Amino acid sequence: MIIRMRTAFNTVFLIVIITLILTSCTQEKPKQIKQEKKQSNLKIDTNQAFITFAFLNETKDSLVSLPVEDEKIKPELATHAIIENRVIPIIFSNTKLESQTSNGRQTSHNFENNGGSFFTFKEPVKQGDFALLVNQDFIDHNKVMPFIEKDKKTEEPTISILSKKYNRKIAKSANIAELEDQAQIILTLFEVKNDSALAVLSYLHHDQLITLDFPAKYDEMSTWRVDDGGIFDFENLQVLSVFQSDKSIKIATVFWGAEGYNLNLYESTEGVFKSIAEAYGYSAPL
Repeated sequence: MIIRMRTAFNTVFLIVIITLILTSCTQEKPKQIKQEKKQSNLKIDTNQAFITFAFLNETKDSLVSLPVEDEKIKPELATHAIIENRVIPIIFSNTKLESQTSNGRQTSHNFENNGGSFFTFKEPVKQGDFALLVNQDFIDHNKVMPFIEKDKKTEEPTISILSKKYNRKIAKSANIAELEDQAQIILTLFEVKNDSALAVLSYLHHDQLITLDFPAKYDEMSTWRVDDGGIFDFENLQVLSVFQSDKSIKIATVFWGAEGYNLNLYESTEGVFKSIAEAYGYSAPL
């Protein structure tokens, strides 16, 4: 009889302990969630510079944001769009999900069916397919550097510098943009070495050389992009905007492929460009 009473007591005691533990856990979890949300909101509300990408509609009076990798700030906080050499004020319209009638393409033809944050321009826009969406802090700390698109063979001294730097022979090199301060943006394709393929985007201003490598394993079907036939087409990599700050040079580009396009913003650090924002759009022909 005593054994049964002890067993019953132990069982009741164990149930009470478990109940207290579960109650404690239940009470703690909401506190942790609230703290996480609070921290997240603080990040969103700060005035730090940020950037996201967008594409324009056919009539070029509206644009919609593309998702950016590791995006920490909401696109609707953007105040300006940068299209090539222009800074244009924008007005946030709304954010919506992709419609059921969408063909899945992030193109101007499928603009209204896309999901994302939609904006309109405060000033007329006549050209450009893509934009960088930024806040005032980005504009305050990054000067837009106007440029002119070029398709000019790179001069021999520069070819020699690049060839020595990479210890490789050059198959093709062209100046694809020139800035007002005489800085040049150069695209260079090196000869394939074994199965190693390499293309390089360079920013050259006097003695300052900043490079961005596009290494790849050579494949006659798809080397840098899907179905590129092992060819790096210079026309597929385009400069969108160039910026200069106290600390760095930034270059925004679009890199087209058979199925879609990559948008990148690169920032210079210790002589090389590193991507600080990237977005992808699917645009394969129907």
